[in-house]
Amino acid sequence: MLCLSSLFSYAEEAKFTASSSNNTVAVGDQVQVTFQLEGSGKNFTAPNFADFNILMGPSQSTSMQFINGSMSQSISFTYIIQAVKEGVFKIPPASIETAGKKIQSNTIAITVVKGGNNSQQQQGNNQQQQQQGNKSGNNAVQSGGKNVFFKVSVGKSNIYRGENVLVTYKLYTKVTLVNYGLNKMPSLDGFFSQEIQMPQQLEFHVENVDGVQYKVADIKKLVLFPQRTGTLTLDPMEGEVVARMQVKRQQSRDPFDQFFNDPFFNNPFFNNSVQDIPIKLKSDPVKINVRELPDGAPSTFNGAVGKFTMEASLDKKETKSHDAVTLKVKIAGKGNLKLIDPPKIEFPPDFETYDPKVTANVNAAPGGVSGSKTFEYLVIPRNAGEYKFTVGGFTFFDLDNNKYETAPGVDFVLKVDKGDETTTTTVSGVSKSDVQFLGKDIRFIKTNPPVFIQNKGVLYNSPLFYTLCGAPALLFIFLFIFRKRYEEMQSNVTLLKSRRANKVAMKRLSAAKKSLVENNTEKFLDAMFQALWGFVSDRLQIPVSELSKENVSIALAAKNVSTESVTKFNETLDSLELARFAKGIASSNQEIYKKGIDVISKLEEEIA
Repeated sequence: MLCLSSLFSYAEEAKFTASSSNNTVAVGDQVQVTFQLEGSGKNFTAPNFADFNILMGPSQSTSMQFINGSMSQSISFTYIIQAVKEGVFKIPPASIETAGKKIQSNTIAITVVKGGNNSQQQQGNNQQQQQQGNKSGNNAVQSGGKNVFFKVSVGKSNIYRGENVLVTYKLYTKVTLVNYGLNKMPSLDGFFSQEIQMPQQLEFHVENVDGVQYKVADIKKLVLFPQRTGTLTLDPMEGEVVARMQVKRQQSRDPFDQFFNDPFFNNPFFNNSVQDIPIKLKSDPVKINVRELPDGAPSTFNGAVGKFTMEASLDKKETKSHDAVTLKVKIAGKGNLKLIDPPKIEFPPDFETYDPKVTANVNAAPGGVSGSKTFEYLVIPRNAGEYKFTVGGFTFFDLDNNKYETAPGVDFVLKVDKGDETTTTTVSGVSKSDVQFLGKDIRFIKTNPPVFIQNKGVLYNSPLFYTLCGAPALLFIFLFIFRKRYEEMQSNVTLLKSRRANKVAMKRLSAAKKSLVENNTEKFLDAMFQALWGFVSDRLQIPVSELSKENVSIALAAKNVSTESVTKFNETLDSLELARFAKGIASSNQEIYKKGIDVISKLEEEIA
């Protein structure tokens, strides 16, 4: 028992490590530095990047995993820095508080060398490719001229982290449109999105743009909540429309055709023809500046931004031991409701508690996201008595007053009477059935010598006796080997994730199948996204912060995965995006589910 307890206490120790994407770079190159804590922590203090320029950060991400019934949690802080001069520079340790104590990360050494011609040439090639890409994008946008185009409207371009912003994608046209479709929805990196329900058919209205009248229709409306600070970019939305336009006839050398070029026939009826022309459209990227929330947040603040109220109630004030009591905590208002956590509750030690049941009732509208989120706790008092406990205050950042506000906590008193015990007490002794009437009150004295029979099953000096004596030593050796193996597994978390990637993906696909049967499209698409991205992240050992189609395609090619499988993976992700943002033209959920299973099975077979 002592060995097991020491093993478990070792497993609970938090590790805080620092790593960099590259330890040798050239002047002007960028480096990603990540500080990762295995566990939960607070009050992160960044090191001094005195010898580098900070381009972005810190970008904070948190992950939780359940493996064989055991939960693991990690939190990471990522910076993008730029080398400015030659030399060998050390990045000092960062610090964070966890389990009531302050720990530090390791030191990182980065060697900066002089930038060579190759790096300059590569940088020039990248700029040239970017210019060509921008040029092709402009051609795509301008292929319809000023007759039809996409435009992105953003409610605010300078907001706080966690503040909602309304984003509207619009279609402008001066010509008759026969059909339209969306080829690619913008990625929302760094945002949590809440979609606003739109009509099935486009509803056009007239809008004046630079003195020109356009028919305008809202294609998509989203309420976005930024999850990190800095300048975040909304990538372009791509689509295609079929416009019915008049096209002039080409001049012909046929004398019969020249006859109709007479001024009498020189009118639109004779010289123009109507054609259905496909036009590719692409909106411009939009940048949003996200500021960090002001300093001075109370300890009860957990990221809620908006305007909220809190209510807490018990379904009964008196109960009996071993009877269940329900505690409900309801947070209502306007803001990032789906992202908020419940207030802290300190239950008495005699209470048996369970994880809360969470119910969210939210509504997304152009004015923001409003509604309520309810946390329902099941509490079972095990002993009689009068117990007092408090639901802690709920703190949020009020955008109207630009300051932190706290909804006061609620105190409860629960009287618990003694209930029916589930165990019974037995008394050892002689029962009446043990006494039997023998028919005689005196037994005869035995005069013959007694005969003693030796018991052959004596434990002492037997093989079982020596086996039991040596069992503690064998158990200690087993625990020592087990602990060494545990240390090796924990030191290589990415390998562990890679081995179990397929199993975890199958669990997520099972959850997606359940949502598909229940006809819950939103949960189904979320589960499919988690299954696909989670599989490649675990199997290819790619951090979540670096997940993108380009990085995954490169990593799969390095694992000798066929081009067909990589293409199917990207097509499946595109189908999911279209299913989320363009329901009318997307594939069916059943087809998407089948594609997801096929592509994960195929990648599992081909990844070396």
